[in-house]
Amino acid sequence: MHKRIIFIVYDGIQNSVFTSQVLKPLQNLLNKDNKVEISIISFEKISKKNFINIIKQNNSLLKPQMANKIKFIILRKLPLITKTSLLFATYQLNKILKRTSFTKIIARGPLAGWIAIKTLKKLKQTNMPITIQARGLCAQEYRFTFQDLKESLIKKIFRKITYKKLNTIEKEVYCIKRNNITFESVSPALKNYLITNFETNKNQIIIASQDIPEKIKTNKRKNFRKIIREKLNIPPDSFVYCYSGSAKPWQCIDKAIKYFSIKLKNNPNNFLLILSQDQKQIEKIIKQNKINTKNFHLINSKPKKLHQYLAACDAGLLFRDKDIINWVSRPTKMLEYQAAGLKIIHNNTVAWLENN
Repeated sequence: MHKRIIFIVYDGIQNSVFTSQVLKPLQNLLNKDNKVEISIISFEKISKKNFINIIKQNNSLLKPQMANKIKFIILRKLPLITKTSLLFATYQLNKILKRTSFTKIIARGPLAGWIAIKTLKKLKQTNMPITIQARGLCAQEYRFTFQDLKESLIKKIFRKITYKKLNTIEKEVYCIKRNNITFESVSPALKNYLITNFETNKNQIIIASQDIPEKIKTNKRKNFRKIIREKLNIPPDSFVYCYSGSAKPWQCIDKAIKYFSIKLKNNPNNFLLILSQDQKQIEKIIKQNKINTKNFHLINSKPKKLHQYLAACDAGLLFRDKDIINWVSRPTKMLEYQAAGLKIIHNNTVAWLENN
């Protein structure tokens, strides 16, 4: 039987985790079932001129045999001021789904979930199976992003209104009690938060597992370790710490590098491998901590080669601020470290790590 899945994205296909959290799991699904076809509908804040380039960019990430089974559809995204912005999204989605046959909807996050639910109501298909992926806390993430910014009183008032609106939408989505709706939580901590704060039915919640990367086999890991260390002139007996990620404030790279600088004083043979695109910003932090060039490498590695560099390391650094958004999260870098068999050094701010 032919199946068509509609996958709705509201946080953009240019999101840094789109490949690992969306494309790879969908490709795995297609590998298991060759009767499935998928349409990814993404709402983007870009001009029509850039639509084709983005689609080409994402098609290039697909395996050749998948290109004809995953279709990209780009729709217009308006700034979120009121629910009117989302109603415009439902209007666009309604036009697409009216002329499309489909058997299931997957929505990434509560905003995409809200749009899907409202659209299906218009189409009188309220019994259609829907999976809403709870990847984090939308309102809390918004609050965290802007809480330390120095802004005018008008902007602060606007932020509070937007925060309340996001919180209202989340509660409206997650408190729906219908057998055809499944909520896919990234962690047990997030599941508990949804039950406690949004009165989500615990029987409707599952824990996500499709996007967890496979562990690197021991022989491969040893081989990668040898090749990469020789390539980077890292001594075989060095203890190698790894930081993989961006220089964005919420990833706390300053704390990670500070931690390494202390370890380096205790053992001059320690080494730090940094895998990031934000090279200029990171070089400044390295300089501030007075780390010698012989004790670190800063590499902008391609996603396909990332696991090889991780396999050359002994421990992954993952520091976060103490906040609910981090406590309920399941960081992508954590999964990648675990797949490479690394010990994870953290500061007890992520429940998944604290409980394991």
